[in-house]
Parts: sequence; C-alpha cells; structure tokens
Amino acid sequence: MELDILIKNGRVYDTSSNVDEVKSIGIKGNKIVDVAGLDEATLSAERVIDASGCYVFPGLIDFHAHVFYNGAPICVEPNSAFLPNGVTSVVDAGSAGWGNYRSFYNSIITPSVVRIKSYLNVVNVGLATLGGGPTGYLENIDPKNFNRDKIIQTFEEYKHNLIGLKLRFSKDLLEDRNLYMEPLLETIKIAEEIGCPICVHTTDPVIDAGELAEYFRPGDIYAHIYHGVGNIALDKDGKVLDKIKDARERGVIFDSSNGVAHFDFDVAYKAIEDGFLPDVISTDCTCKNCYNPSKVVNLPFIMSKYLNMGLSLADIMKAVTTTPAKIMGLEGEIGTLAPGAAADVSIFKIIDKETVFEDTVGKTMVGKQLFKNQLTVRNGVVVFRQIDF
Repeated sequence: MELDILIKNGRVYDTSSNVDEVKSIGIKGNKIVDVAGLDEATLSAERVIDASGCYVFPGLIDFHAHVFYNGAPICVEPNSAFLPNGVTSVVDAGSAGWGNYRSFYNSIITPSVVRIKSYLNVVNVGLATLGGGPTGYLENIDPKNFNRDKIIQTFEEYKHNLIGLKLRFSKDLLEDRNLYMEPLLETIKIAEEIGCPICVHTTDPVIDAGELAEYFRPGDIYAHIYHGVGNIALDKDGKVLDKIKDARERGVIFDSSNGVAHFDFDVAYKAIEDGFLPDVISTDCTCKNCYNPSKVVNLPFIMSKYLNMGLSLADIMKAVTTTPAKIMGLEGEIGTLAPGAAADVSIFKIIDKETVFEDTVGKTMVGKQLFKNQLTVRNGVVVFRQIDF
C-alpha cells in the first residue's frame, strides 16, 4: 500500500475507538487509512515518522477559545496559537455576533488551517468592545438590543459552522444595566426558535448556581464549572449542588473553560472528589493568557493540570477529543484515529517535569508531569514538529 505518511512504533490512544496499543497509523491524502494486519514490509510512505516512546492521539480539540483575530481585541491568531500544541480543531466561544460574523467567517474561519466552528454571540457585535485597554468596555446584554431576526438569519446562513448561541451571564454584565434573568430567558427563547443549544459563561452568576442550571436544556453548555466567584457549584459542605448533578443527568454539558478568572483549585478538587469531572476540558484562550505561564498557556498545559490533579488519561483525552467532537456534530470525523476519519493527529510525550499551576486567586499546585507535543498533522499535512523529534 502506498501511503503519504506512516506513523509507527507509537502508543495509539483513542478513546473514541477504545484503542490503547502500540501500532501503526497510516495517512493517505487527508484521511486515516486502515493498515491493521498488513505486513509493514508491504507499506511504503513518502514520510515515515517513528513515534517510539510517544503517545499518538487524535488531533486535540479546544472547545472554548476566542479566535476572531483583529476583529475583537481579546482574540488570538488561531494557527500560531493552536497547531504547535497539537490542537487541530477549535470552537470559538462567541467572539462575533450577527453584525460581524460574516467578517469573522471570511477573514478567519475560511482561510484557517485549524478547523474552526463557533457559537454566535447574541450581542450584535459579540466581544468587539471587550479588552483594548482603558477604552474597552463590557458588551451590552440587554435583550432589548438583541436583533432576533438577524440572529436567526445569520444562524440559518452559517448553520454549517455555527453550533449554538453564546451569552456571558455574570453580575458585572447585569447589575450596571439593572438586568436580572432577562438576557438568559431571551437567549433561550431565540435558541428554541432556531433549534440550537446555548453556551453560557456562568462565572459569578446573579442566582444560585443550581437554580441557574435548571434553566439549561440537554446539549446546552455550562461554561466555567470550576469558577470560584460568588455563587459556585458547591454547597456549604463542599459537595456539588444536587441541581447541578440533576442538570448533568438531563444532558447539560459542563465545560471547564479555564481562562485566567474561571478556575479555583478548592472548587475543582472538591467537585472532582465528589465525582463531578468536566465533560469538556478547554482553555478559554485569549491574547492575555495564551502562552502566558502558570494559568492557561495552552491546552496541553491545562490537560497536564488535570493529570496532576488525579484525572486518568482516559478522562482527559475523552474531554479533549471524543466529547467535543460529538458536540460539534463531527463524531467519527475528528477526535478519533479510526479509519476514514480526518487525518488530524498529534504525537505527545508525557514528560517528568516539575511545573507550577496557578488558579484565579493565586493558589498554586506543583505538578510532576507535563504533556509535551512533538508533532502535529492537520488534514494530512505535518504542520508542526519539534526540532529534536
């Protein structure tokens, strides 16, 4: 068999296919091909990659990031921010609204090497006003300013790319405008008209976190589950609120979406001890935290934090491949190394290295292991390789 790329001797680890074994992965064009049972002497490839001592993962998925580069001040350039870290697919968490989504789609999403799907912000221009130094200001989430017709029209036009609607729902956005539940209720109403899920930034909500979760529907994303500000996901005894657990049973999806302001070690440890692991592990990557040591850096850094907190490799990999692929509607195409899937591959070592991880309030943990990317394949092309690999 003639291949473009043959990856051999690596420990192939794919939670979507329940594979954990040393074997070869073949790539022809932009697809994974089945080489199981074939004599390697019969295989030839333009490029042979020896992954001895490494894990071979599906391309990672960062499910919560901000990539409307040059369109919103907080956003990062996606290719440089993600490909070197083994991330081949990204979900933008509402950087653009209906008023600037076309620009986002044409200028960033279409030419990007990284695969990008997105949530549409219910605010007309998304996060275009957020950041930018002293002249920046919080977006206006007064539902009187939501343009229902334009939101629905935009979603219909770009439904091949859009996953759902995004709302940032916290006290600082509500109280200055004398708002309470109105933005969330209107967002849900519009989402039900469209027939799509919502993704909600929940840090420092105006109501009890359990009561907030009751509004969520199956498939909705509860972002920043381990934040430590105001109404958190734990009760006074340090257990996850029953209504949060009930929401998960109903099919609500809980995303860690770390950021610099949305992760608290005390909350996370207690929730995990109570058996409440994140469905999705993501960065909430912005220009302020990307490659910025200790709090976010990149997705492998966040994965490393959870590894050092005691999560299994299977739990971590499912949260950065299998689960986000399903939410994106791309199960079987990405987040897997099964034959016929997109040729998105990351090769990693888990190295022994003391590393400091810091939460929002400055509390630190010293970990002993670190995920380190060695090589990234996107759409059948090697797009990153460590100089010593």
